[in-house]
Amino acid sequence: VGNYFMRYYARNCSSLTSLSVPDTSGLTTVGDSFMAYYAYGCSSLTSLSVPDTSSITGTVGNNFMYAYAYYCSGLTSLSVPDTSGLTTVGNYFMYAYAYYCSGLTSLSVPDTSGLTTVGNYFMDSYAYGCSSLTSLILKGDTGWFSSHNISWSVPSSRLNYLYAYCDSAYLTNWQGLTASGKTLYLNYIQSSSYVKALVTPIIGEKYPLPPFRRSV
Repeated sequence: VGNYFMRYYARNCSSLTSLSVPDTSGLTTVGDSFMAYYAYGCSSLTSLSVPDTSSITGTVGNNFMYAYAYYCSGLTSLSVPDTSGLTTVGNYFMYAYAYYCSGLTSLSVPDTSGLTTVGNYFMDSYAYGCSSLTSLILKGDTGWFSSHNISWSVPSSRLNYLYAYCDSAYLTNWQGLTASGKTLYLNYIQSSSYVKALVTPIIGEKYPLPPFRRSV
């Protein structure tokens, strides 16, 4: 598809309580502003899906999913598209993705393991104003973040409340990013003990492993 695919699709539809996404499973290439502002200002949404981007590989243009869930304050969780096949992304890749989603308790972070080049404002303001977060779900390995220290604008009030969860195979790598100045540290996960492995129930879906609580 070319530029502006479904940009502004439901922008400021503040009374919606649910919103689906199109079947994008066959897409291999997208232009600028792919689904940018898709649910911008949909403050009554209680759930929001993300498009299937598992077949998109190589390069995507500017504003890939810019402000996708901007001010969706009714959401409690938000996933991300599959970005594992991407190698190069333009400016504003996922800028302000969950900006002021103040009801979110869980937010996923995209898989950057294949990225070699990113544009300006890569993930700036990604979680700005997400004042209720308790879980970040980290997709794949540390990828771009292993050698680039990125602030997602997680509110400072999340220090000692926010945990990160990742596949057990990458646990040590992600825990390393809690060192001073590294990506998780910048986003108020400043101890390796706050990075946990995901657990996989029989049905195959992954869930966070709850932090240990001493029984009374």
